[in-house]
Amino acid sequence: MTKPFALGSLLLPALLSVSATLANAAAFWALWVLVLTLHGWSCGWVRNRLSDHWRLTANVLLATTWASCAYLVAQALAYGSSTHLGAYLALIGMQCVLLEHAGLFATDRRRARLQLFAVFAGLLLAIALLRYLLGSGIAPLAPTGFILLGLLLAGWQAWTQRRKPQ
Repeated sequence: MTKPFALGSLLLPALLSVSATLANAAAFWALWVLVLTLHGWSCGWVRNRLSDHWRLTANVLLATTWASCAYLVAQALAYGSSTHLGAYLALIGMQCVLLEHAGLFATDRRRARLQLFAVFAGLLLAIALLRYLLGSGIAPLAPTGFILLGLLLAGWQAWTQRRKPQ
């Protein structure tokens, strides 16, 4: 399994489920950025000081700690909304471990991190807005998220192939 595919498969459940409302999407994105930033910062402290085995162990412990803290913060700020985000906040820990293994938290990769944050925000916003604009009772359901994501990906592919010279 390639790293971009693994990352995309970890982002997909969150994209399809927390984008049911714009408020949930914005809250999840803010918590996601916060946890990834804190995890990258804290892993920077241990990255060069530990061997490979202990680095992985510390990486997993830091990821689960920050994801658990984010869940507690979400519960303290908005208990009703946090119940919908609970399972997806746990996936953030797995994303942190994967991104650390891919080297995204290295000091020279700030641009790549910002690009990842922007792409994920754009996808969340696009799907949430499309669901809002559809406005029917079917739009908040997860299958609609799959359909909207498929349409967005098809549009992106058509746009990029149109701009490429043949």
